[in-house]
Amino acid sequence: MSLERRLESWVEAGLIDRPTADRILAHESADRRPVALWAMAGLGLLALLLGILLLVSANWDRIPDWLKLSAHMLALAAVAAGHLWARGQGRRKLAEGLLFAFAGLALAGIALQAQVYQLTGHIWHALILWLAIAGPALLLGGTTRLTGILFAAMALLGPAIMGAETVDDRGLWWLAQGAAMAVPALLLLLSMRPLGNGPGFRMALREAGLVAILAGASIAHFAWASNITASQAADNALRLILPAGASLAALWLGRQPASDFPRPLLLPILIGPVAAFALALAVPHPDGIASRLVGLLAFVGMWGWVAQGAARTGLNSLFAVAIAAIAIRIFIIYIELFGSLAATGGGLVLGGLLLVGLSYLWHRIVSKRKADA
Repeated sequence: MSLERRLESWVEAGLIDRPTADRILAHESADRRPVALWAMAGLGLLALLLGILLLVSANWDRIPDWLKLSAHMLALAAVAAGHLWARGQGRRKLAEGLLFAFAGLALAGIALQAQVYQLTGHIWHALILWLAIAGPALLLGGTTRLTGILFAAMALLGPAIMGAETVDDRGLWWLAQGAAMAVPALLLLLSMRPLGNGPGFRMALREAGLVAILAGASIAHFAWASNITASQAADNALRLILPAGASLAALWLGRQPASDFPRPLLLPILIGPVAAFALALAVPHPDGIASRLVGLLAFVGMWGWVAQGAARTGLNSLFAVAIAAIAIRIFIIYIELFGSLAATGGGLVLGGLLLVGLSYLWHRIVSKRKADA
């Protein structure tokens, strides 16, 4: 809906009078930019860049390797210098864009080095190397969600791929896999204290850490439907050393007066998922009805704890997600325990009624929470 139509509806509803609506429209019209002109200029710039890329790619094999590497290093240095200059001049958006470009050039440089020197390896090698090169720059210079999301995504992706590809390796790889599992808690820890970044950067780290830690713990609950031997449980317990340490460090930092992390969520977020993961994967158990019911109780307990913390903090969106997760898990346990029955007509009817009832219950709880807030 356009601004004029919104203002007209507000006037008709009696929210504002006509003179106020006219002043708002005049103020907003004065700040409007020529969108069509900017769009045409943007398309022209995009066409120019694509043309340059096509020319370079068409003659790529004819360009000497030393020239490719030198051009990349010069571009990297120019972008880094531009970022420092823009930051010194207080041009925050330009500095942030150049920092993002620096991170992209760093990743492109790794690929270029591999192509020139015919290097091969696992993809997580390149991602971890990028994290070591560009990660500190993003941590020290990032101020908005743009660079915050980039750093968080790469910090989660590289170690996760490494952990998945080395899951059958033993010895020190246990600690490496544990380090990958500790990344969400480390992101939360980094979000608790400013390192020269802006609030947008820190909030991006916090949101990514919250999503990763809760999603990981929720997925781990499905291990209750598997047979976990004593040997597997011992391996998983070793992997849990670093995640538990990172969570305790974040918990300590979050309890400091200077931290802005919501206090009611500290224990549910930093202790609940680790405890749930330990119960699901670091304690031997068979695949049976009793184990699945215990897993259901652990899942409901973890998300119920999160819902309580979210309600006390006033985070209605997280509260709604927590209640929805509990409802979905209850429906899944119905399918797990009554799989053969669920395939029949009566089972489908019961499953449908259960899902409708859970949806209604979720709606009532969330609506009541929003009304109370």
